[in-house]
Amino acid sequence: MIVFQTIHQELFNYILHNFLEIEVFNEDTDLGDMIEILLPKYLYREQYRSCIKALKELFLWTEDSFYHEMRALHELLLFHFVEYMAELQQDLPDFNQIYIDEKGHSLIEQAIKADCDEDGDLESEDYREIYYDIFLYPDFLFTDTDFLLIDKIYNTRKAGKPFIEEMLGINIDYYFELLPMDIQEQYKTKHITLTSEISSMLKYIEKRIRYGNLYKLFWENNHPVKEERIQLILENIMDAYFYNQEVEITREALLGNGKVDFKLYKTDHEDEKVLIELKRGSSTYLKKGYEKQLTDYMLSSNYKNAFYLIACFTDNEYERSVKFIRNHVYTDTIQLYINISILDLRKIKTASKS
Repeated sequence: MIVFQTIHQELFNYILHNFLEIEVFNEDTDLGDMIEILLPKYLYREQYRSCIKALKELFLWTEDSFYHEMRALHELLLFHFVEYMAELQQDLPDFNQIYIDEKGHSLIEQAIKADCDEDGDLESEDYREIYYDIFLYPDFLFTDTDFLLIDKIYNTRKAGKPFIEEMLGINIDYYFELLPMDIQEQYKTKHITLTSEISSMLKYIEKRIRYGNLYKLFWENNHPVKEERIQLILENIMDAYFYNQEVEITREALLGNGKVDFKLYKTDHEDEKVLIELKRGSSTYLKKGYEKQLTDYMLSSNYKNAFYLIACFTDNEYERSVKFIRNHVYTDTIQLYINISILDLRKIKTASKS
């Protein structure tokens, strides 16, 4: 079952699965021909296998009972398939009889009743028209259709004016797989934005802490190291991680009325600027550091993205930090662009020897 932004999950998954089964996954239809109809030529030409795989996944996911999240390629493919079916509905007078079976009609009637009972803004016949009009399905299936603008989003960014991303509040890295291969090959890490690069770095650090011995660097004589030492360790990790990637890293950078722990920016993209502020999970300034300190740094420096790292050495610190993240409230719109992450530095308990 694909997760859509609607309460009628079963209805839309069932209807879409029927559409795919009848129109695509039959003995007469060639999947490659359908991909060529639905997707841009460069995707068909360069990522044929990935496109076929995504189409099969849409078919399988709409049938099973597990919750599946679509990637950008799934979204683009499904959007154009729904568009294809909507045009087919216009051309075929018997469309509803051919493509919607008895269970489909029943699920539509259940959805109509539920909608009437919940709000009653429309008459049942009005809801019926909506659920039988395939042209309206994208409104139920997609929160947005930014993937249709991928060429414009990339081109404006390449020109140094990522105003579309800023206006829509999106991250182009989500749509990375939709880019032509020659463009993808320019970004070996599969990330275009510095924000995504830093997220990837933090995942790498987390992996090395959890499955390696990296956590030992943050302990000395059985005691947690000071915050300054944590900064030095992170600085060296970042220097190595971003080696030869034209990323400038400055520690204890003076911004406004104070010093932020790190500021990073790409030398070839002035808009690619990110701040990182670190706090211990035990700090009495944990909330203030997020709601006031880091926000002020972002405002004074005009940096649009930031990371708030919480270093935890004990179970109590970790639980306190998890609770803080769960309960934190956006007191300013700028905080929508602050990524809060826990740096779990608790000692790893080794298995006892028998």
